[in-house]
Amino acid sequence: MHGKHHIVVESENLKYEFEIRRNITVIQGDSASGKTTLIELLQLHSRQGHRSGVRVESDVPCTVYTGDAQQWLNFLQVINNSIIFIDEDYSFVFTREFASLVKQSGNYYVIITRRPLKNLPYSIQEIYGIRTSGKYHFPEQVYHEFYPVFSDKNLRKIPEKAILLLEDQAAGYQFYRSICKKTECVSAEGNSNVFHKLLEIKDDQQIIVIADGAAFGAYINAVVRAAESRENIALYFPESFEWLILKSGILNNASIEEILQHPENYIESSEYLSWEQYFTELLEANTRDNPYMQYQKGRLPDYYTNPKNVQKILGVIPEELQQIIK
Repeated sequence: MHGKHHIVVESENLKYEFEIRRNITVIQGDSASGKTTLIELLQLHSRQGHRSGVRVESDVPCTVYTGDAQQWLNFLQVINNSIIFIDEDYSFVFTREFASLVKQSGNYYVIITRRPLKNLPYSIQEIYGIRTSGKYHFPEQVYHEFYPVFSDKNLRKIPEKAILLLEDQAAGYQFYRSICKKTECVSAEGNSNVFHKLLEIKDDQQIIVIADGAAFGAYINAVVRAAESRENIALYFPESFEWLILKSGILNNASIEEILQHPENYIESSEYLSWEQYFTELLEANTRDNPYMQYQKGRLPDYYTNPKNVQKILGVIPEELQQIIK
């Protein structure tokens, strides 16, 4: 399944309206914020249809898993091209078996959980809370909407001088290390180690964490808490380093520009577990026939660090960060 799907769920007293655009969406938040009520309304509509008094508007089927905790695999394997909602009571969502199912599934999954899903590479942009909004100002109906927990605005607090902490030693790390003359680049040796690496760096040292936002969802909460507790930590999470290259216009490809405007229309959930994977494959496919441009995630070709292309890539990132690494 692909595309962006607009969903409305409403009863006489409640209305939820939101959009789902990736294969994994996480809803988190405190009790009594409306998460469980959304699941209950969807369940009621599934059992009783229009007789339930609940209206569900969606261009694809919306299904709630309500079965036994041990029978989830048999149930989910037979569903396709649907949005599946799973409440936080089910621990199977934290297993490798569930991650394996999602990897090859033609469905989108909306998972309610306050715990990180460490076996799934989900986007920080698809982590939502639910809030009550005065959008319609109808006193007889409470309107609920999804809001992104981690926005660009609260991730870009760039200090004047800092160490760059990258999640691994792949192409992105190689790029920044090659162009940073005065700024030190450090690798966390994997996205799961970023938080622990932060704790090793001295409190008086300015740090900028740069990681692939498209697959960092399981670790974002811990890293943001660290940044909020220490004045010396800033965060920057583009979709991925490959996305930066594609966005920079180095390839000068009109079809890529169109894809980047609405990636959800091109990324099949059964083929790509995360958008990071898609952007990597897209970049590799469009540079394969040029030996100078041929992209390799493990080893960055010199083509991408020549002055002209460096300037194009830097043009995509925040200006404050450009000033530090030039």
